[in-house]
Amino acid sequence: MKRLLPLILCFFTLLILSSCGYHLGGTVNAKLKGVKTIAVTMFDNNSEYPDLGFQVTTAMGNALQTDGTFTMAPPSSADVIVSGSVSGVDVRRSLIDGRDTHLARELTMKVYVSYTITRRKDGKVLVKGRANGDGSYFNTGGNTQAGRAAALSYASRRAAGMVVDLLTRP
Repeated sequence: MKRLLPLILCFFTLLILSSCGYHLGGTVNAKLKGVKTIAVTMFDNNSEYPDLGFQVTTAMGNALQTDGTFTMAPPSSADVIVSGSVSGVDVRRSLIDGRDTHLARELTMKVYVSYTITRRKDGKVLVKGRANGDGSYFNTGGNTQAGRAAALSYASRRAAGMVVDLLTRP
């Protein structure tokens, strides 16, 4: 019995500590109290990069589903609707080739997003804001199109994650 008691205590301690600090959803922005379901409509694209509105819309839906605070629903039955637009993309040189200062080895793309959360029943705007996300790619003379597309996708996911963090922060 003396050998079994430390094992039992260790088991219960690990059981209690295993859930410390973790939660799946449950906390929300004070302006969204009582909201259970959410819909994401297609984001407008005001940038020169095609399909970026679609990428941000998809990233927003994925981020909301991953967070788990709200249940995704169609716009016709959701409590609130997320809408917005990609307002622009900024491309900057992050790393310059030491031999040629006009040649950028690494480029960072920042995606700027404006969003609005509207209550479906009465059209009241509950939350309005801006977010951005960035992603980098290397300009090594290879397939820079694929690198640029991956950087834009990553930047879109980061911007969407920032919006969801703001919505689920108390």
